[in-house]
Amino acid sequence: QVPFSLVGALHGVHLFGAAAGAELREVATPTAHLAWAAYGNSITLIALSPAHGPAGHALARILDSAFGAMVRLPVTPS
Repeated sequence: QVPFSLVGALHGVHLFGAAAGAELREVATPTAHLAWAAYGNSITLIALSPAHGPAGHALARILDSAFGAMVRLPVTPS
């Protein structure tokens, strides 16, 4: 379990870094992995995984898939 206060503090570091031109993509704690992905200038997704779960590139792929599912345009029949 990752306390909400820790996730909030890490997200604050992410936002502060982004305002300064730095990019925080992932963090590992003793109990979890967190990853951020920004899409455009308005959507930021956060993934949280247990320490023994997926990390790094796998979390980035999960975030990309979630974003793709959110913005997927409907296919119209021809």
